[in-house]
Amino acid sequence: MREADKKALMAKKALLAKKALMARKTNAKKVVKRKRIKQTFSRFVVLATSTGNVNKDTTGWTASLTSGAVTTTTDFDDFGVAQFPTISTLTTVSYVLRIRDEAGNLLTTKSVSANREFFVARF
Repeated sequence: MREADKKALMAKKALLAKKALMARKTNAKKVVKRKRIKQTFSRFVVLATSTGNVNKDTTGWTASLTSGAVTTTTDFDDFGVAQFPTISTLTTVSYVLRIRDEAGNLLTTKSVSANREFFVARF
């Protein structure tokens, strides 16, 4: 076999291999990139737990958030969760959190820093 024929044969094989590779690529499924969903709470949430991270029975309890001269108060549900519907997240200011029992006795006072969606009050 002549040298020119060998080169032509090698070129033909390379071309066929390239075509086969391109055919596999076109038959392959496209990779779909998923958008990362950023989930945030729409309202500020306070969770009351014991120091062992067990939710407290908070029937009748209230939570108050104070920033400057503005105080917002809401009730806890039975599972230790208080939602502040008027405070959107991420918070932009720091708050002082006060939790009171059903008799109005102050149970704890906590400092809540800015840029929060929720706060876990352990006491």
